[in-house]
Amino acid sequence: MRKRNAVALSAVLAMTTTPLFAEETQSGIGKSNFSYSTVGGYLGRVTPDEEIVFLNEVYEDFGAAGINGAVQLADNLAIGASAGIFTNEGNRTEITNSSISLNLFVPIPIGDRVDLIPRVGYVGNEVEACADNICATEDDSALSYGLFTRIWVVPGTLEISGGFSDSDEENSDSTTSIGASLWFREHHSIELNVDQNDSFDAVTVGYRYTL
Repeated sequence: MRKRNAVALSAVLAMTTTPLFAEETQSGIGKSNFSYSTVGGYLGRVTPDEEIVFLNEVYEDFGAAGINGAVQLADNLAIGASAGIFTNEGNRTEITNSSISLNLFVPIPIGDRVDLIPRVGYVGNEVEACADNICATEDDSALSYGLFTRIWVVPGTLEISGGFSDSDEENSDSTTSIGASLWFREHHSIELNVDQNDSFDAVTVGYRYTL
């Protein structure tokens, strides 16, 4: 897999798992409609648009997993961090991508149900390819950025999201994302996200606990 695909994937997984939960209803410019102080994790699958062939072994998809957390510092400012991995192995070979990211979010309320969320961040990446227990690694990093929106369909119960992300890496692919979150009790939610660009599709399911 090309390095830029791995960086793009790491950036978008970090972004699309950003925590979500409604606070008391607000209107106008001011406090965000969602709280961004949470911890959580996700599992999923990444499918390259083209098969990856490594020493005659074919890779059609990868399993993905990660953890993340964020703290809301002010009404319209939050910071977050995440760590993730996607990997698969054949009879003789294995490919693994691990990543960490740091992000700054600026949630802007629009009415009492919508947040518009510009984001900038850093993503660091390591790709490891192994054959017969001999491994080679390659590191990379980039500035990532994006714009997302969060919308309450049913306040406190059902929320949808969407947006795009990219990085400053040369020839980076812009990624589009859509998602939905189902909330139960006061602090818990299950989130489904679908991310797509010219190089890969990713589907993840995550759990969030709001602090």
